[in-house]
Amino acid sequence: MNILITGATGFLGKQLALKLLKEGHNVYALVRSLRKAENLKDEVPSHAKGNLHIIEGDLSLKNAGVSEKQLQDLSEKIDTVYHSAAFLSFDENEREKTFKVNVDGTKNVLHLAKEIDAANFYYVSTAYTLGMKRHASEQLHEKEQTFVNAYEESKCHAEHLVLSYDHALNIKIFRPSIIIGDSKTGEADTSFALYGVIRGLEILKKRTERKKELQNQTFKFLCTGETSQNFVPVDYVVDVLIAALKRDHPKTIYHITNPHPPTNRLLFEMIKEKLDFPNIEMVPSDYDGELTKEEQVFNAPMSVFRPYWNKNIRFDDTNTQELLDKNGMYHLNMDKEMIERILYGNRAPVKP
Repeated sequence: MNILITGATGFLGKQLALKLLKEGHNVYALVRSLRKAENLKDEVPSHAKGNLHIIEGDLSLKNAGVSEKQLQDLSEKIDTVYHSAAFLSFDENEREKTFKVNVDGTKNVLHLAKEIDAANFYYVSTAYTLGMKRHASEQLHEKEQTFVNAYEESKCHAEHLVLSYDHALNIKIFRPSIIIGDSKTGEADTSFALYGVIRGLEILKKRTERKKELQNQTFKFLCTGETSQNFVPVDYVVDVLIAALKRDHPKTIYHITNPHPPTNRLLFEMIKEKLDFPNIEMVPSDYDGELTKEEQVFNAPMSVFRPYWNKNIRFDDTNTQELLDKNGMYHLNMDKEMIERILYGNRAPVKP
């Protein structure tokens, strides 16, 4: 197949592109940064390099910035568009940019897909478009509700926009939860969320090792231990995305989520043991006691994640289970060994 991917130089998009190339597909990577495109090329096996085609573009422009010549070259050639590019920020000060990229940019990619007569449009959203609810169904969530942040809200609006094009394109929406490293290698080309916490703990440990007066102190990590984190390995997400190519069920929404997510407590204890850093304790996120300067510095950058650390969410993934069954694939089973591989499988330690 001929497949166009936006976000092909990002964490998920790159792994999707590499897997599609491995399976013999032709991949057209829509990129804004040619430097990052070169990095993508470097990771493609020599036998598949001829199947990777770089398309320069910009989501903020008409037809995603694709030139007239490239539009002609792509016309009636692309079977499926995977739109995975997005602006991921929980900062309310970046609300305007978040909507511009995630909603207006999606509209431009939809127009591009129509312009080149692509058959299928697969939109990569997020499992967290449900607002403040505790249960998410594989259906559209209402736009007029309270969201945790502008990112969630923008992705919900984009989903509605995408499905409004179902008269012109075969639409599928995929909602991965929190994407982490590869389940087999642990490789994770990201510093977001979980990896930001690990890095923060590594830095705090290095500080305590350098300052004698800190070495006998215990530091508080504000995080509710009994709630769970819905982590999914990047290779599992990629496998579901590619499985959808083989099944024609348009207008379907798929939750790519973890049926048995690990608790914050389990993850914390595993990380603490691996780092050999007993000087840290987990306290509830709503802890209102006094924090030391070191604790404030450590906890401040992670405050944006606390809404996710404070509640358990149940995701219905019936559609995804059916898709996996029909492709002879297994539902995610993330055991402790897999978590350990993902946490530390391919990460370099922070330098002193």
